[in-house]
Amino acid sequence: MSLWRRVIAAAVTIPLLLINLLACSPTDQKQQAQASPTPQQSPPTAPVHRVNGEVITRAELDRAVRDLVETRHLRQPLGAQELASLKKEALEGLVSAELLYQAALKSKIGNMEQEVAHVIAADRARYQGGEAYARDMSKAGLTLPLWEQMVRKELVINRFVEHKFATRVSVGADEAKGFYETNRERFKTGSSVRASHILVTVAGCAQEQDKKRARERAEILLHRVRQGEDFGILAQSHSDCPSKVRGGDLGFFRKGELDPPLEQAVFTLKPGEISDLVQTRHGFHIVKVTEKRGPRLESYEEAKEEIHAYLKREKMLRLVAEYVADLRDKAKLEPGLPLP
Repeated sequence: MSLWRRVIAAAVTIPLLLINLLACSPTDQKQQAQASPTPQQSPPTAPVHRVNGEVITRAELDRAVRDLVETRHLRQPLGAQELASLKKEALEGLVSAELLYQAALKSKIGNMEQEVAHVIAADRARYQGGEAYARDMSKAGLTLPLWEQMVRKELVINRFVEHKFATRVSVGADEAKGFYETNRERFKTGSSVRASHILVTVAGCAQEQDKKRARERAEILLHRVRQGEDFGILAQSHSDCPSKVRGGDLGFFRKGELDPPLEQAVFTLKPGEISDLVQTRHGFHIVKVTEKRGPRLESYEEAKEEIHAYLKREKMLRLVAEYVADLRDKAKLEPGLPLP
């Protein structure tokens, strides 16, 4: 799958307007906190803005800035001007999200607690026990109630946006085909490799004995694969990655789209070959390459579904932006402390 198709495939669901507060797990947030500057001039609970009386704290702003740094792969340390610009952008996104959240609550969107519990449970399941989960949560500066509220806010906003705007937009076949013809360069791919994997996760703050147990479990699975057991069935039964439902299939990748250790394994193997254990920050991977392709132009039929999703998302985001602008005009917005 080309990088372009990855971008538009991600548009099938509607994220927060400007900032996805749940783009990273508590573990990822901890790693980002270590890698990017965090202002210390004011306490984490200090208000940096109020939206109809609801406070946006410095801690929320810091997390939003770290998210922008991570998702854009910005080189660090950041310059003062660049950091100030990111803070302003992040705050705008948080204000927009809060306005949408308040509007969603007034619309009586419905009870989301079951969905919240499901997301929290899935996140916790990635860890080797509750203590490891709690340690990572603490190191990320989060509490379980705060994390639940972040999940709740995202789910409520997503449902509200989908219900309010999805039925108001449509994409015709001629429009999608025209987009493809006008943007054919975007659908050219370099050499790509299709791979599957079995993942045994290791929590970011796992103790050495936990890492040892995870490695031992991965080694047993690797041995079973090499003894001839079906890779897809083992992935479905034992992988810790959501790709397990597809037998571990990750789709196609180009160079630069994977963690370096995985990329080295994927592009070194021949179709049908199995890697040794590959360790990344997510844990231990067993990788199988299933197909290799040379440079090519994806056909319209291959890209059609993602093009429709992308164009629909763009139309929805324009409607959301107009709606948020109207909410801003009617809202009581109060600056808090100066941005640190």
